[in-house]
Amino acid sequence: MPYPAITSALLLLASSGAPTLVQDVAIFEPAPITENLSVTAYGIIKDSRCADFGFCSAQDALVVAVVVLDHGQRRGVQLELGEPIQVSGGTLTLASTPTAPSDNGAIPLKDYVLNYTFIPSR
Repeated sequence: MPYPAITSALLLLASSGAPTLVQDVAIFEPAPITENLSVTAYGIIKDSRCADFGFCSAQDALVVAVVVLDHGQRRGVQLELGEPIQVSGGTLTLASTPTAPSDNGAIPLKDYVLNYTFIPSR
């Protein structure tokens, strides 16, 4: 559950024209990005990150299914790690995840935590 003081501080930063980083958001939890923009992750489409870098040959990828609420309009999109998407007023990026890759199979959805970056248009 977001804390009102943290949410207010995030919204103030987002409205100042500076990039905004929203960290440690759990799956199914809405992440307020700006006053008119929020994102809620609801599924993992692909997670090919590897825990054993000596064994892995494929490039790491993380693709998350999200709902973006942008000025009252909902749309389902896929956010790929590090790939920005255009939203009203700037770009939104799935910046990182502190959730470690698993060396023995799938990660339970409840264990995922995501970080987002919003960069306002100039």
